[in-house]
Amino acid sequence: ALQSVVRVFTVHSSPNYFQPWANKTQRESFGSGVVVEAPVPGGVGVLTNAHVVADQTFVQVRRHGSSVKHQARVHAVGHECDLAVLTVDDPDFFLSPDPDAGGDRDGGDGAATAPPRRVRPLPLGDVPALQSKVSVMGFPAGGDNLSITSGIVSRVELTSYAHGAGELLAAQLDAAINPGNSGGPAVMRGKIVGIAFQNLPGTDNIGYVIPTPVIRRFLDDVERDAADARREGRTYDGVHGGFCGLGIKCQWTDNPAMRAYLGMGKRETGVIVTEVAPLSPAKGKLFADDVLLEIDGAAIANDGSVSFRGWERVAFDHLVSLKRAGENIRMKVLTVDVVATPRAPLVPVHQYDRLPTYFVFAGLVFCPLTQPHLHEWGDDWYDKAPRRLCDRAMHSHMKVPDEQVVILSHVLADEINVGYQGKHDLEVSRVCGAKVKNMRELAAALDAHDGEFVRVDFVGGDVVVVNAKEGRAAGERILAKHRVPARMSPDL
Repeated sequence: ALQSVVRVFTVHSSPNYFQPWANKTQRESFGSGVVVEAPVPGGVGVLTNAHVVADQTFVQVRRHGSSVKHQARVHAVGHECDLAVLTVDDPDFFLSPDPDAGGDRDGGDGAATAPPRRVRPLPLGDVPALQSKVSVMGFPAGGDNLSITSGIVSRVELTSYAHGAGELLAAQLDAAINPGNSGGPAVMRGKIVGIAFQNLPGTDNIGYVIPTPVIRRFLDDVERDAADARREGRTYDGVHGGFCGLGIKCQWTDNPAMRAYLGMGKRETGVIVTEVAPLSPAKGKLFADDVLLEIDGAAIANDGSVSFRGWERVAFDHLVSLKRAGENIRMKVLTVDVVATPRAPLVPVHQYDRLPTYFVFAGLVFCPLTQPHLHEWGDDWYDKAPRRLCDRAMHSHMKVPDEQVVILSHVLADEINVGYQGKHDLEVSRVCGAKVKNMRELAAALDAHDGEFVRVDFVGGDVVVVNAKEGRAAGERILAKHRVPARMSPDL
């Protein structure tokens, strides 16, 4: 196992974001790695941390017990999971003298030289059980030779990865993991059970290792991505696509009143969905106030955890993170309203059997945003209509009853609105300084305003200001000029 551990020497040159055309002065660092079977040319590579080789311009590796550095190349890197796999072109890197062979191994006169043999890649094991004793191997600061420390596994849970700024499964050890240890293996019974990657700042002897489920997912994805590149006739770029997520926010349901309000049975547990991201794979399938009860058959507790190895528990996000991109996730969902009401999208999809709603003030034509309004842009309305309004139509949901997206449809030209006549399809933000929830509130605000000027603010920063008295006086003239039968629709 010891000869499979390597030291990684890296020269970095990071971008200068104050002068983006230039790089900062190059710097050198070192870390650790381990020889493993990997989806690389030759089938064997060096596994290390992504942060050890981030922004690299030159990488070398040296095995334990050797004095020779060999140039290495980054084959694949996953910054979210803080893992990278390196290749070494020189085949001698993977050879070592046989310690069991007789003779003088340094090749003295008249002595036999032991035949070289390949370094044995360390196999991957399982997630170590709590209170298991593991050995962390690497090359931490303070010396040049291999260092081995022992630690006890004290916790296995989702942890924030400092390099990737995401949360994935990690194992906590009561062992020191210092600068230089990063990328080194945590070994138990001759198998890798984790890769050292960070410690807990401000504490002593609390370190973290990346467990084998995350490592296997990374290596499997590298193999699949490389195969896809070959099949499509393109060069594999070595950039890992990242781990999967649902793109939702959830809240615990520990409170009995909350569970009763949601209609959860006494034996039902789960979490309430509070937000679904616009680009979430669950968009259109999960909604606010839905209750997630199970994921892939695993019951979700009221604190968002699922069973993990018997009596241990981890956040249900772990099950999602192990999914490959494109795989299905089966979820058992409870959707119960206190008073049954149909789901009402913020932007109506259709408006059959009713006349459009509108309101005209000083030639400014306001209406609620609807998909039929966007359809006026033609069959390819989604590509031609204003992008902001399309996004609102496709990705927004009603937050309060009777909410509408109110827009300035267009302007009926008149001397009162000179300078504003090119404005159209703008979402209203405020009227006379106040937010408006729907068309009724907009009409009421414009009719009731007793100030000298009427000001309408729009999302994006546009502003329209007209003289209130003159605007009202011009109403009949504008309607007659443009042959508009009434200043508002009958429903207002």
